Amino acid sequence: MNTAKIDEAVEVVVAPPALYILPLRDVLRKGISVAAQNAYKNKEGAFTGEISAYQLAQEQIPWVILGHSERRSIFKESDEEIAEKTVEALAQGLSVILCVGETLEEREADKTDSVVQRQLKAVVDKKVEWNKIVIAYEPVWAIGTGKVATPEQAQEVHKNTRKWLADTVSQDVADATRIIYGGSVNAKNAATLANEPDLDGFLVGGASLKPEFIDCINARAKGKL
Repeated sequence: MNTAKIDEAVEVVVAPPALYILPLRDVLRKGISVAAQNAYKNKEGAFTGEISAYQLAQEQIPWVILGHSERRSIFKESDEEIAEKTVEALAQGLSVILCVGETLEEREADKTDSVVQRQLKAVVDKKVEWNKIVIAYEPVWAIGTGKVATPEQAQEVHKNTRKWLADTVSQDVADATRIIYGGSVNAKNAATLANEPDLDGFLVGGASLKPEFIDCINARAKGKL
């Protein structure tokens, strides 16, 4: 990645497992940022095994991913807990990639928008500033499955989410907030998804470990992220 040609219009953030955050921070070229995959909601205390947003900030890690579907499903993190983590991360000066998304059962029950909006409302209710939040829409049914939302499906959710932000927070926040898509993104489908007006970038999983990651990055060069 350090030698790849990356369009200057694209912001790139890499989120390795916790053991590799600091070594990666030290070797990545200028212009590529590092994120933690999670952070705890308390600044300090007896929380064995957790990494706090305060600690990340002290080590000059600028980003953190919060609310990833695996944190919600496997570790049973609630909307409220994720909102609390978001508040703490922002208080420590971190930028947050806030993940939201529905399960297959919820999509089939036509609950996609209500689920996404419920997850976001927990954060909105905390009266946070949105200038350091990127929303990542990641339909759970499309993560690691090889399935991917069609461009039309992804665009519909992104558009509805942006409208909800306008109605619930403000039009300025809706216009400025980047909403990225995650869910079996690869070089091939990224090129198609990138054409949708409300998709501002990608949260890339398995493809980020392959050379095609650079193609995923540059697919969104014409966009905001």
